[in-house]
This record gives sequence, structure tokens and C-alpha cells, in this order.
Amino acid sequence: MNFMQAQTYSHESNFILKVMGYLALAFLIAGLGSYLAPYLIPAKFFTGFGTWIIYILAMTLAWTSHKWAQFSRPLNFVFYILFSLVIGVMFYPLLFVSFQVGGIEIVAKAFGITGLLAVATGVYGATTSRDLSGFRGFFTVAILGLIIVSIINAIWYSGIVTLIISGLGVVIFSAFIAYQFQMLKYYPENRAMEAGIGLFITLFNLLTSVLQLLMGSRR
Repeated sequence: MNFMQAQTYSHESNFILKVMGYLALAFLIAGLGSYLAPYLIPAKFFTGFGTWIIYILAMTLAWTSHKWAQFSRPLNFVFYILFSLVIGVMFYPLLFVSFQVGGIEIVAKAFGITGLLAVATGVYGATTSRDLSGFRGFFTVAILGLIIVSIINAIWYSGIVTLIISGLGVVIFSAFIAYQFQMLKYYPENRAMEAGIGLFITLFNLLTSVLQLLMGSRR
């Protein structure tokens, strides 16, 4: 390894460490949001239109994250904390139902499976010589399709459709993690927060899909 290669490798390693830091902190803040949700928000809020308010807010912050992540500090960090908290609050109802269906066992299993899938696909994406950039269009269409079908299913609920969506979500988001890890090498140094948020969104969706799939198999 020559000097230039060593510098490039060091730059990539430092950038990935920053991204992982943002990713881990986002999950910690989201966990805090899920923990505080029942104490700060009335239960009726989650059974009515309030769920849609949280969902719309989360989607808005997610789709604009590439914008506000580039704001100067501390404004970008305020949005980062707000987004992570909103995701945690949005996750609380599913987490509550999961404990009712399968207790701590099903939740722990979901986190474990999500972690294993993330590590496996992340390592593949970071080490494979195959160029995954050509799959960007596929992932965009597939994820948009999942979002649209999920919204329709939320209005006209079907247990079978939920299982299908969850199964497809596990496959699509696992593969998308591989793509995202490979793309990390192309990010400029000042976009570590944006990359961390992107991975956080994908991992959260993967966790949600795995948890819903496990719950569906128990019913």
C-alpha cells in the first residue's frame, strides 16, 4: 500500500466511524423517544389521527434530511435530534403491541435478526468488487412502492398484505443496506450526518419489517 492509498483508506475509515457514530446516536435518541412516548403523549393520540400526524412529520423530515443535514451547527443537530425522537415515538405503538403479542422475546429476536442482516449485508456492500450503483433506480421504485402499499394497507387493513409487505421489506431493505455501505466511499467528508441518517432510516424500516413479520407468524 503506497502513501496515497494509505491516506485514502484512513479517510474512508474515519468517515465510516463518524457515520456509525451518528447512526448509533440516532438509535439511542429514538429509544429515548419510544420510552418517553407513553409518559408524554396521551394513549388516545395513538388510536386516532395522531398516528398520521407523527407519520407525516417523520416522512417529511426523512425526505428532507439531505437538506437539513447540511445546515450549519447547531441547527442541523436540532433537526437530527428531532427526527430521531419522532421516529422513536412513531415506533412506540408497534413496540407496545409486540410486547403484548410475544413479550421481550419477540422484540429481542427482531433486534437480533436485524443486527445480523445489517452486518452481513453491510460487510458484503463494503467489500464486494461488484458495482451496486446501478441498482439505485430499482431501490427508489421498490421503496416508494412499499410506502404507497403500506399507506393503502393502513387505511384498508389486511393481515395477509401486512405479511407480504413485511417480507418484501426485509429483502429490499437488507439489500439496500449493502448498496448504502458501498456508496459511503463516495460521500464527501462533510456529509457524515446525512449518510448516518440514511442508514438509520433503512435499519429502522428493516427492524419494523422483521418485527411485523415475527408478529404475523405468532398470530
